[in-house]
Amino acid sequence: MLRLPSIFSRHMVLQRGRSNAIWGTDAPGQLVTLAVDGADVPTAQARAAADGRFLLRCPELPAGGPYVLRIHGSQLVVLDDVLVGEVWLASGQSNMEFPLNRAEGAPQALAEADRPRLRLLHIPNRASHEPQADVQAEWRVCDASSASGFSAVAYFFGVEILATQGVPVGLIGTSWGGTMVEPWTSAEALAPLLDLDAATAPFRIAPDELEQLRLAHGQAALAWEREALPADPGNAAYGLGWSAPAYDDSGWPAMPLPALWQSHGLRHNGVVWFRRSLTIPPAWRGQDLTLSLGVIDDFDHTYVNDVEVGAHPKGTPEAYQIARRYQVPALLTHSGRLTVAVRVFDHFGEGGFHGPTSDMWLAPSAAPDERLPLAGDWRYQVEHEIAQVPTSVFATYPDMPAPLRQQDCPAALFNGMIAPLVPYGVRGALWYQGESNTGSHATYREHLTAMIRDWRARWDDAFPFLLVQLAGYRGGAGWPELREAQRQTLAEPETGMAVALDIGDAEDIHPLNKREVGRRLALQSRAKAYGENIVCDGPTVLDGRSSGALATVRFASAQGLATSDGAAPQGFELAGADGVFAPAQASIAGDAVELRSPAVAAPVAARYAWADICTGNLINGAGLPASPFSLSLTR
Repeated sequence: MLRLPSIFSRHMVLQRGRSNAIWGTDAPGQLVTLAVDGADVPTAQARAAADGRFLLRCPELPAGGPYVLRIHGSQLVVLDDVLVGEVWLASGQSNMEFPLNRAEGAPQALAEADRPRLRLLHIPNRASHEPQADVQAEWRVCDASSASGFSAVAYFFGVEILATQGVPVGLIGTSWGGTMVEPWTSAEALAPLLDLDAATAPFRIAPDELEQLRLAHGQAALAWEREALPADPGNAAYGLGWSAPAYDDSGWPAMPLPALWQSHGLRHNGVVWFRRSLTIPPAWRGQDLTLSLGVIDDFDHTYVNDVEVGAHPKGTPEAYQIARRYQVPALLTHSGRLTVAVRVFDHFGEGGFHGPTSDMWLAPSAAPDERLPLAGDWRYQVEHEIAQVPTSVFATYPDMPAPLRQQDCPAALFNGMIAPLVPYGVRGALWYQGESNTGSHATYREHLTAMIRDWRARWDDAFPFLLVQLAGYRGGAGWPELREAQRQTLAEPETGMAVALDIGDAEDIHPLNKREVGRRLALQSRAKAYGENIVCDGPTVLDGRSSGALATVRFASAQGLATSDGAAPQGFELAGADGVFAPAQASIAGDAVELRSPAVAAPVAARYAWADICTGNLINGAGLPASPFSLSLTR
């Protein structure tokens, strides 16, 4: 039987300017033929090998569409609404995974998300010890529902490319929060760098032992949670009628759901109630209904017409990952008018509804596809405010055994989330990762370079690789060194970097301004992938010299060299032969910055913005910030 990987689906985008690989399996020896409706191009053919695998190449198609692809082997597979344009792969850890519905300006972005020429492919998290041939994913047309849970950085990047290149855009999001670079790199590329047997051995365990380990860790985590995190203060508002249909909530403010309340100005943990009243279709009256609310962070009690229909209370293991789906009994639906009230208790981090919007709906249990969308404005009110719990509390969290962290195993994410995509045609790759490697910054440049080369070799394409340098955050030791390793990775051809030092958040490792990160990545792509004559980099250090007590550091991309606040340049330091750095007074001189320090008579080294969170303010005429750096001075 003819089978294609799931990434070949209706609504997909093929990379323009090339013939595109299409592969799958069929009966050994079966001739597979591709024909395209909507373009005057020849058919393409391939014969399935002895193991059933085949690969053919779709002839180059003009940008645009839609096209219909007909793949005929032992059966016919038809892919309709196929576009041709620019395809980008977006990968990394949580700042790339960070969804649009949690980003700064999310309500406006989602209101503008109906973009039929932008298509999204979200790859689900999967770690594997062996390379996989397929993933469970399919392309979706961009709208508020599909974009809500998609990478905000990738989305904003795609919007810029759509606007500037004038062709359809496809984005492939394949990210996993909290992961290091090594799991994203193939075993073959890691072999010269690591003892792979030793590095992967802790992650291998028999299935029955794995279940016992999971149970033991879950019990330890719950015990820690009871001791370290706030308790539920009690459901006092239920007694005040907050779940009752007759309760007057007209004075409550509105919040567009799905959303996390910290993104809407509520900078606290605690308890928040959400209410929405609606009229159901007459045919649904007297029927059992299914209420879907998506993932709620952390715990909930959910009511319909003052009756609790479901709950995941404090103590529910990993409640923040559970999609809520509750049954509404027929006895509550006879009137046709329903009031849904959800009490959410958040004991750490962010609280509310994770989305996507497509996960919020009401439908007859007997016909779950006949859905009434519930995403949109809900009334909300704070019942109990708890000061935000600091991340430092997790210093005492029980260590998770390696077999329960398969996403940390070297090569595991390459196997599960990258290998199934090769060799789907892409223009280039976006990469936002590094926070989890700050403790191993000394090897980061070597390992990231190995990953870049490996991906390019597997795609047989030296495509542009554009990365985001770590944003400002009070992360402690290793952050400036990791940023320097990222900067040094730019020695690899066809790479670029968006500096984000100035748009970080000292107290939040996930800064909310993802629009600007996407814009800066788009500037990199427009200059380096599309050949536009634009400024895409901030001031980029070239070299440094010293003469007596004066040090002079020269920059490229320095036209209009200035500071973001109009004050003197900040964040520069000098060191003498003793290697001790001291703050330096700085002044701009053309395309250079001149430095002096009363504490350093004969400087031999200079550095800039060398801290986890820093006051560096050097920019160029395009308003782009300088990257942190450290360099030796010549005399």
